[in-house]
Amino acid sequence: MEKLKAIIKREYLTRVRSKGFIIGTILSPILMLSFVLVPYFITRLGGSERHRVAVLDQIGDPSLYQRVEGILVANGTRKERYDLERVEALPGDESSLKRLQERLATGEIDGYLILPPNILEIERLLYFVKNVGDFEARQQIGDAINRALVERRVRLAGLQSEDLQRLTREVRFEVRNERGERERGQTFILAFGLLMIIYITILVYGVMVMRGVIEEKQSRIIEVLLSSVRPFDLLLGKLIGIGLVGLTQYSVWTLFGLGLSIATSLPMLVANWGSLPTIQPHLLVFFLVYYVLGYFLYATLYAMVGAIVSNEEDGQQVQLPVTMAIIIPMMISTMVLRSPNSLTSTILSLVPFFSPMLMFLRIAIQTPPWWQIALSIVLLLLTILGSVWVSARIYRVGVLMYGKRPTVPEILRWLRYA
Repeated sequence: MEKLKAIIKREYLTRVRSKGFIIGTILSPILMLSFVLVPYFITRLGGSERHRVAVLDQIGDPSLYQRVEGILVANGTRKERYDLERVEALPGDESSLKRLQERLATGEIDGYLILPPNILEIERLLYFVKNVGDFEARQQIGDAINRALVERRVRLAGLQSEDLQRLTREVRFEVRNERGERERGQTFILAFGLLMIIYITILVYGVMVMRGVIEEKQSRIIEVLLSSVRPFDLLLGKLIGIGLVGLTQYSVWTLFGLGLSIATSLPMLVANWGSLPTIQPHLLVFFLVYYVLGYFLYATLYAMVGAIVSNEEDGQQVQLPVTMAIIIPMMISTMVLRSPNSLTSTILSLVPFFSPMLMFLRIAIQTPPWWQIALSIVLLLLTILGSVWVSARIYRVGVLMYGKRPTVPEILRWLRYA
């Protein structure tokens, strides 16, 4: 036991004290925070964007133009503002059209729109712009014109626009969960966010285990270590030590996030406590359970890959089946999100290699029956025990093998060694 503790301590402290761990642990939350703050400040400093649009009005009645202008002014945001200019002209007036083309070419205006006299009957309007990629402005101007045209058609039909709005008004869903709590998408965001943490953690730290084994083989340190400890103790110590590194890193990030939230949003937190997303205690428990079980399952397999190969290049090829077993549940997670209790989702979430992600996702979205959760944990534990047994037998032989990568029959012979 003392030797196992020493191995765990060595694996843990070696990585926690490394510059890469310290820099990554500090920079990662800062980078993630910058992805939110930098665009926000750029938007704030950028000021409002004004769109100068000329309207060639061939209708002869300014009321439609005035209504479009009023809608744009009412719906304008801080970033999107419109300076409309009405140019009255008769149908077929080429001189007015030519002047607008010249103003657009010189950049005096950003675009011009033609309102023909038969605008209520046609299906297309001509809109000339300098920047064809400004989809937002195009959408807002088009919505304003369509709204003004609908109101005019309604009046011509003998109705009031207020009556039409009252008769055609829509209702919106207010989604509540099974406990009657109002949902604003927090469940989906929370579930997918925690799922990504499990996925990234298992992948990153599993590969770290494999590389650690390969580095020890290449440096021949493994021969010195095996002279004083059993291969199983060395494997188990490496798994536990690196797993604790992952828990340490996420603990630091969690404390950073909590501290930042309290420091910057305490007044908002108090004012909007009932509307903020909450994490159920049982969800945190299952998050920890499936993280630990998933890590041990895949880290064991990655350690086995590291024992088989002798260099990083071979490891990239041999680890592909293990990596695909992690990626596949992420690829089918959208199906589980849409129908968490379907037969397909239930079966897939009970597969031990998929359970750490898919069963946790089902718990976060719509908690399945307790026996399914218990069965997935039991199957995971049995699979981990089997993987540890296989990996330990391969590890004790493979870590001392160098040179050519062993074939499958050779690996099977390793399992039969006493």
